[in-house]
Amino acid sequence: MSTVRKSDPLLTITQLLLRVGMAILVLGIVLAAGAAIAVMIVPDDDFIPKLAERTTQWWVFGAAALCAVMMTLYLFFVRHLSRIVATVGTGDPFQPENADRLERMAWLTLILQGCMIVLAPLATMIADRIGSTGGGLDISFDSLLLALVLFVLARVFRRGTAMRDDLEGTV
Repeated sequence: MSTVRKSDPLLTITQLLLRVGMAILVLGIVLAAGAAIAVMIVPDDDFIPKLAERTTQWWVFGAAALCAVMMTLYLFFVRHLSRIVATVGTGDPFQPENADRLERMAWLTLILQGCMIVLAPLATMIADRIGSTGGGLDISFDSLLLALVLFVLARVFRRGTAMRDDLEGTV
């Protein structure tokens, strides 16, 4: 999957960091899914008594499940990025697959922002129910800007691929 040239330390370090990030995301997915299941199966009256309320358990289950879904989406995003970096390492980044990857990354960014719109008030409501201070999650314009940049880059890659193909056809 990854054939980064050894002579480019930036790409090698980037791939290493992306792989570590993917491993952390997989661990997070497992922990969030486990927490979602645990809160329903084994409510702990001693830990947080208000969490034992059935409606609160369902809200916490939903929040933990949504976190697991979001980490899965982040995992897909990082995997696409890793594959793009690999093509840069081989010296041929202008491939139709990379344009598709960038477009998928843009859609993932928008979906993740939508998930945050759901998660933010959910976290605040859960915090209020268990007697804690607010959820503290913010909705960011940065994600929308990132999505736009990725959509534009996808078009740039499509155009670059087409230009390269035209050039090879004339030679």
